[in-house]
Amino acid sequence: MVTVNVNNVTFGYNSTKILQNVSVDIDRSSFVSIVGPNGAGKSTLLKCVNKILKPESGEILVDRNSIHEMKRMEVARNVAYVPQSSNRVFPTTVFETVMMGRRPHLGWFSNEDDKEKVWQVLEEMGLDDLALRNFDELSGGQQQKILIARALAQETGVILLDEPTSNLDIWHQLDVMENVRALVNNKNVTALMVVHDLNMASKYSDWILMMKNGEIVSAGNPASVLTCDNIEQVYGVEAHVHTHAGIPYVMPLKQVGLAADSCMMKAEDGLKA
Repeated sequence: MVTVNVNNVTFGYNSTKILQNVSVDIDRSSFVSIVGPNGAGKSTLLKCVNKILKPESGEILVDRNSIHEMKRMEVARNVAYVPQSSNRVFPTTVFETVMMGRRPHLGWFSNEDDKEKVWQVLEEMGLDDLALRNFDELSGGQQQKILIARALAQETGVILLDEPTSNLDIWHQLDVMENVRALVNNKNVTALMVVHDLNMASKYSDWILMMKNGEIVSAGNPASVLTCDNIEQVYGVEAHVHTHAGIPYVMPLKQVGLAADSCMMKAEDGLKA
């Protein structure tokens, strides 16, 4: 069953088009990565789904309901948003930060049931020992997990994540991706994530949307999207694409021009993931 429908969405600033007739259907309980070069419209698409931005034309449905007809609190009960990992300031404890996720359900005042839900989320994500620490004192990786916990406390069917692994070391990148994958598997959450690392997208995603110049160039499972031809067309980069256990892994080689030689694809089942 489809959770999110994006139908012919166009968005721009003044005369500059950022999204151009974007259409995609996202299945329930799937992990979808949105990839593409800087300026492709990836973050703008997320902000339109979350009603932070209003498209010039087109329609966005969440569980068959128009996002544009929802009030702000109704949107927050259906869609959770995890922003980019930079420029965040929350002068609150971890527990208070995660408690913010309960506001769409009961306003500013919490009760014991809300507190219990927050403790449950913190325990599930292994963050309960940080509950009384100040958010601003934590590492970037810890902060990112806490923002994901806040989104989980909203109890929405859809979670949008805008570059949640940017500025994180590889250990914390894997930690964030494992947590999102677990949410999809165990909580029946639909996750849409903007990510730059093609190999992370390939390893964890059910579906990949590849964007360029405000349009979706390719959409499908990782093996069908992460081809050397698509990578050259979208990124202007020659690459080898290796596969292991059906999962493609991208090895960039060099920048190329329009007349560059075609890239190669190898299948090396013995390559380690």
